[in-house]
Amino acid sequence: MSTAPTSAAPGGPASAPERAVALDAGPGSSGPGADRDAPAWVEAIGRIGLVAYGLVHLGIAVLAVRIATLGEREQHADPRGAIELVAAGSGFLGRWLLAGAAVALVAFAAWQLRASAVGFRWAQPEERWRKRLGAAAKAVGVLSVAYLAAEFATRMQGRRNAFQATVDEVFAHTAGRWLVGAVGLFAIGMFFSMSYTGIRATFMGDLLPEKLPGHRRTLTLVTGSVGNLTRAVTFGVVGACTVLAAWEDTPNRIGGVDVALRTLAAHTLGATMFVVAAVGFAAYCVYCVMDAYARHP
Repeated sequence: MSTAPTSAAPGGPASAPERAVALDAGPGSSGPGADRDAPAWVEAIGRIGLVAYGLVHLGIAVLAVRIATLGEREQHADPRGAIELVAAGSGFLGRWLLAGAAVALVAFAAWQLRASAVGFRWAQPEERWRKRLGAAAKAVGVLSVAYLAAEFATRMQGRRNAFQATVDEVFAHTAGRWLVGAVGLFAIGMFFSMSYTGIRATFMGDLLPEKLPGHRRTLTLVTGSVGNLTRAVTFGVVGACTVLAAWEDTPNRIGGVDVALRTLAAHTLGATMFVVAAVGFAAYCVYCVMDAYARHP
């Protein structure tokens, strides 16, 4: 009697191995892994970069707490401040850590840039465009942090007030003010996009559910939602301040995360606002670690 394996009937349920191959390969591929969003080696380094990106947010959280509890107003709770914290406290080792972080961050950005162009083929068509736009935006943010890390690693970091000098030069031209205003509107758009991500927890669709059983899934869901909403509010305030500065021709009002937190503190809970923000940024760090572990290839 023949013992040849039987195949599923047309239209019938696929076996578990068949579903696994379909998930890994995606539509139109020629074999397992054909639809990866990046080469395996780039992905491996990129996952380390995603953890480093989370640690930058943890550094921001630490600085925010120090500003709130110790009154260290000269500190700046932003990515540059977080990287300065590592560079100042770790000496020669810190430079090597920052150099490694810069390489890993660039790898993650490359992964996301490729995904923004041709990736997420495993996602539903109606979700694919949104995920690609989000990947492009994240790549830009990660590259900016990689640039700062590389600056400090090579001891070629510029002065913090060099940014303000650049802004002043841009504002000297009418077209420059319009450009700054457009950047502010983009940041406001990111506020709405990231708010949607945090409220609807759409980031969970980027992760492999089999890697997040039970409490891991709950941890990822909570920290991802809190972290993304914290970043959303920060982007919204940065965008509003930037648009207002462009409209009123007041370049000194433009800034990043630190300016956003100080603006929020001045108009809401005072120093307590820094603690609230610190919780959100720390949550985002935890989410980044879980994301690096469970992100779809």
